[in-house]
Parts: sequence; structure tokens; C-alpha cells
Amino acid sequence: MENSSNSTTNDKEVLRKQTDYPLKKFKNYLFDFFMLFLAVTLGFFVNNLSEDRSDRQREKQYMNSLINDLKSDTTQIQDVCKSIKNQIVGIDSLLHVMENPDEYNFINSFYYFALKYLNSATFYSGSDRTISQLKSSGGLRLIQKIFISDSIVNYYSSSDNVKYNTEFCLKEFNKILESEKEMMYLKYLRVYKIDSIPHLKELELLINDPDIINQFYNQVIYYLSSLINYNILLTDLKEEADTLMKLIKESYNLKDASE
Repeated sequence: MENSSNSTTNDKEVLRKQTDYPLKKFKNYLFDFFMLFLAVTLGFFVNNLSEDRSDRQREKQYMNSLINDLKSDTTQIQDVCKSIKNQIVGIDSLLHVMENPDEYNFINSFYYFALKYLNSATFYSGSDRTISQLKSSGGLRLIQKIFISDSIVNYYSSSDNVKYNTEFCLKEFNKILESEKEMMYLKYLRVYKIDSIPHLKELELLINDPDIINQFYNQVIYYLSSLINYNILLTDLKEEADTLMKLIKESYNLKDASE
């Protein structure tokens, strides 16, 4: 019996030791919750900070790429405007010749100015590599500066208008080429250089009909007016490109590779 009593006493002491833990106070639970909340919040903040930094890097890369496109555009515009101005002068001379069909050497002068200034043409195509990427990938959302995104959208709206006029001028130019094929012996181009045409004696027109010549005159003068307007649009577009480049460089602290 004594052993049984001792065993019972020992069991009670062991049970008391197993259950005799200090209870946590409410403030301890509150502290644990606060630490967990702080860890989750900091993790979320660090993740957002990392994503924002990545977005800003991508934004700057897009701006650098856009600057290169704008440089390409302005260079092309300069070349096209130079070619157009030269063509305008030549076409004006052709119109003067056609307005005086009774003058000496009319056919030679007609061939010379028509073949030299209305046998080829240079138009603007533009570089839209970066803006296409921005639109297709949703990259425009990366641009935080609203005035920058607005300026970019406005520039490419003007560029699209120029391209529309490019198609219009090209269509009119192709009409002129078709008329030249009907009126002129283009075999002379295979035999003689254009600069030698004014001095040739055997030149003649394939169709020497005043009505057809007058129709051709109308086509040429309409094309000339289209070119003059086209040149104005290109000049305005170059100014927009220069302004946009300056704005982007200042806003993103970008420098040319040569600087």
C-alpha cells in the first residue's frame, strides 16, 4: 500500500511539472503579431521597390532607344527635304518650258527636265521601332512623366500625318511616270546620259498632242503643290523631333555618346 501511495504522489508531481508553464501575456501575442506584420510589410515594400527600380531602368532604356529613333528621323528628314527642294526647282523649270512650247529646243528641254526631276523621288519613311515596342508591350505605362508621354504621342501623330501625305505624293508621282511612258521615247535613257539630252538633235515625243501635254502639265503642277506642302510638313516634323529630343534628354538626364 505504501508503494502504491508513493507512486500516486510521484505521478501527481510529474503531471504538475508538465502543466506548470507560464501563460503568455496578451502584450506578448501583440508583439509577435506586430513583428510578423512588419516582416510581411517590409517584404512587400522591398519587392515593390525592386519592381519600381526595374521599371525605371526599362523606362530609361526606352527613352534612349527613342532618342536614337528621333535622330534617325531628323537625319532622314534633312536628306528628304534637300532632295525635295532640288526637285521643286527642277519641276518649276519644267513648267516654264511647258508654258512656252514654241520656244527653240522645246522638246530637248522637255525631255531634260522631265527625266532629270520626274524620273525618281525621295520620300520620308520614319523610324517607329521604339514606339511600336512601347505600344505592343504596354510600355507606355512605364512613362511616369505625363508631359513626356503626351509629347511622344503628339509627335507620332504628326509623323503618321506625314506618312499619309507620303502615300498621297507617291500616288501622284506614279501617275506622272505613267504619263511619261505614254508621251516619251524612254529608249533615249539607254543611249544617252541625261545631261547630254539638251544637245541632241533627233529627239521627238511619242505623242505630240497639245491636249495630252496640257493634261501632263496639270499633273505636274498638282504634284508640285503637293511637294511644297509635303516639305512644310517635314520641316514642322523635324522641329517637333528636335524639341522632343531636348525634352527627353533634360527630363531623364541623358547625354549623347559623343558628349
